[in-house]
Amino acid sequence: MATKELSTKVAIVGRGTKCKGGKSAVEQSSYISRTTLYSDYYGENFYPKYSEDLVHTEIMLPENAPEKYMDRSILWNSAEEAERKSPKAQIARSYKVSLPNDWSYDLATEVMRDYVKRNFVDDGMCAEFAIHDSENPQHQRNLHCHILLTMRPILEDGSWGDKQKKVYFYDEQGNKIRKKNGQYKCTTQDVTGWNSQDNAKKWRKDLADTINAVNEKLGKTEDFWEHRSFAERGLDRLPTIHLGEKASAMERAGIHTERGNVNRQIMQHNLLLEQAKVLYDEAVAKLEQLKESKPVVAVVNEVLELIQKVIGKKGRLDLPIMKGKYLSKIPDRSRLQSEEQAVRFVTASEISTFGELKAFSQEKEQEFQTVSNARQAIREELATITELQELYAEYVPYREIKDSGKGLKGFAKIRYDKEHKDDYEEYSRTREALYAKLGEGKKLTPKAWQTKVDELNQTLAKSKPEYGKLVTQLAYAEVITHNKANYEREQANEQRKPTRTKRKEQEI
Repeated sequence: MATKELSTKVAIVGRGTKCKGGKSAVEQSSYISRTTLYSDYYGENFYPKYSEDLVHTEIMLPENAPEKYMDRSILWNSAEEAERKSPKAQIARSYKVSLPNDWSYDLATEVMRDYVKRNFVDDGMCAEFAIHDSENPQHQRNLHCHILLTMRPILEDGSWGDKQKKVYFYDEQGNKIRKKNGQYKCTTQDVTGWNSQDNAKKWRKDLADTINAVNEKLGKTEDFWEHRSFAERGLDRLPTIHLGEKASAMERAGIHTERGNVNRQIMQHNLLLEQAKVLYDEAVAKLEQLKESKPVVAVVNEVLELIQKVIGKKGRLDLPIMKGKYLSKIPDRSRLQSEEQAVRFVTASEISTFGELKAFSQEKEQEFQTVSNARQAIREELATITELQELYAEYVPYREIKDSGKGLKGFAKIRYDKEHKDDYEEYSRTREALYAKLGEGKKLTPKAWQTKVDELNQTLAKSKPEYGKLVTQLAYAEVITHNKANYEREQANEQRKPTRTKRKEQEI
């Protein structure tokens, strides 16, 4: 069974610079529904750039929502009007999700209608969803769904409610606490709970579970859709970054972009990790194939003796109910229960007493900590550089637009500046974000960043086999130590049984 990585992206639509989902909910609705819409707030029409990829679009409303909101123009203009007083308002939440490419349009529509109702509409949100069937930069089919959600609740009278409420602090006598400036001390509290950071994970899991359940019902069990991130699954692989509309169009046309180049480097990094995993698996296999190199002598090995006793009684070694620190890092823990595997580990490590096992564990834990700390430092440095690359890739197109206008004069300059007003704002936003991370005054060195990324990835890949070997050795030590404690406890319990039986007979 192949694992499919579920792709989702959540962003906020709003007027603030931190809102990554666009400035206008009307514009986003126009984009996903492929219809021309007019924004009352901005006083302009928004025209969709594409239309041929639209499969289905639909408005879904909760209880209390006015029927007129079934018109997307009225719905999203009303949502924007509710935020008219705030120049940095958050207006809507956009959510983009991938879908199985072998699904029919009717099936995708039915499943997404149910998914949107359960996760959003039943919770009180107004929702618009649109299914698109396009082609990604690798010329592969890309069936996906855009979801646009309101952020204010609908009250019983059909009006928009508040997103937040003030919560005051009180003293022991129940009086409001005043600050030094005379105002009451208070904080804001989310009214709906829709802004919880846990929601994105909850929505991802529900979508993956839904896709897997539908596929199982259809008999399509060759793919398993995984909602967890690489980090949550203990994998060193890096996720690719979002290309965006402009970069995707350029990549489809065969033009390499900065963001596309970042993704190609990430895929190369992941390939190196896969190769390192092969080396790690080979190292484990060699460890398992080791034969006893020493002649058998009449010396008692108390560790092997315990293993044989447990196996003779239960057929395999027990695993801790609460996974150990190292055992939890092993994907296939069942092989640690095998007598043959455990004996090979003990023999290869030249361990004959539990004192030696403890000393072995302490030594390997120090080695593991050294390797683990080094790998973590590399990951942190990689994350910093990767973030710089992403910020730089987002900044470059707007810098080019800005530079193109510098040579113009007169009416040409005025017209160019007017046409690219939004791009200039994005230039300022992306530049500010980039230099906030890099440091004002420092040089932009994308080639040097990439060289460093390659070096760090190679170092990370080289340390993978050693890391895996140490984890395996320490996991074996955890399992054997756990079985020793279990065996001794069971023996003590059995010794108490005759005494308890004798006492009962005397009482009778």
